Amino acid sequence: MNNKFCLTSEDVINAAIESSGKSKKDFEVDPYVFLIFSGSLLEYLKEKAILKPYEWLMPFHPYAGPEKIFRGKYRDIHITVLIPPMGASPIASIAEDLIQCGAKVILLVCGSWGIGKEVNLLDYLIPTHGLGPDGTSIHYGRKIEEEIEINKDIKGILAAETQKRTEKYHIGKNYSKEAFYTITQEEVYNLQERGCISMENGELNVLATICKQKNVKFGAIFYSYYNPLEGWRIPWIEDQYKNCVHMEGEIALATLEKIIS
Repeated sequence: MNNKFCLTSEDVINAAIESSGKSKKDFEVDPYVFLIFSGSLLEYLKEKAILKPYEWLMPFHPYAGPEKIFRGKYRDIHITVLIPPMGASPIASIAEDLIQCGAKVILLVCGSWGIGKEVNLLDYLIPTHGLGPDGTSIHYGRKIEEEIEINKDIKGILAAETQKRTEKYHIGKNYSKEAFYTITQEEVYNLQERGCISMENGELNVLATICKQKNVKFGAIFYSYYNPLEGWRIPWIEDQYKNCVHMEGEIALATLEKIIS
């Protein structure tokens, strides 16, 4: 980060150390981090990785501390799992702090709107690029029209691990729009022509931009929980949603093993 800025993650950590009497090591996270939003996915990961609650910066960071954070071990791999606030801005703050505290690989594992022509509800979506206005990544030097590429090695592993388990997956671009409720039919059709299969409100763009600048590996896998062209549906109250999310967790953990091997 530019040393002329008024606030850095290092400042945040140092303030937490001074306030708590703890050491820098007490605020470390594991090198491998999952950012998630689903309670069902959290329960799955708790079971597989024996996760335990972790306080981290929550008492010392009023702007973008995670709603929940856990640390644990999946087989021999130590992981940190966070449920952050939704939106581009919180992800920027959390990504900065995670990297300052030791994160080396960050995977965004969650849901998105499936806007691809062939995408059905609860299909898996593996983004190759992030594009679109998100209100935050521009402050890191990313131009609004710029398409930022996801790490090739990680998206390749995600695709291969998904393909092993299901045929219900799609690979393509992800569109971010902070005011996502304002999407129009015309926009969706135009995005389809540009190769977009999914959209959310900016988390991926910001994560990708920061991780690229700081040389941290990153990737994402989504499931489609809504198609704006088909009307509002509520898949997360059905059993098949839980099964979908659990498989997504299985794919993410298998991908992590391949990244390390």
